[in-house]
Amino acid sequence: MSNWSGHCRQRMNAEQAIGRLRDVVRRQHKAWATESTYILWLRRYMLAIPGYPEGLSSEQKLERFLTELARDRGVSAVSQNQTFNAILFFYRDVLGQPLSRRTIP
Repeated sequence: MSNWSGHCRQRMNAEQAIGRLRDVVRRQHKAWATESTYILWLRRYMLAIPGYPEGLSSEQKLERFLTELARDRGVSAVSQNQTFNAILFFYRDVLGQPLSRRTIP
């Protein structure tokens, strides 16, 4: 997987990002199933975003990813909600960069 920077101050590769996610999930005593689901969706998100145009905000990347899941992959509403929460958690709790909800569906 490629390097992950998002709007992060430090560059980290995908495995470092996932490791940080795992650490925060465990520190917050979330369920193992939550950890597994968040890691699954974060991996898929990180694989998708390098193909997006440069200059998109984090909110725009997330919106595009969720739209592609629904339109192109037939992902259920429940799974889209899990994806949204996983990525929101990553930005807010792992990176310390809450996303603006006004632009996210």
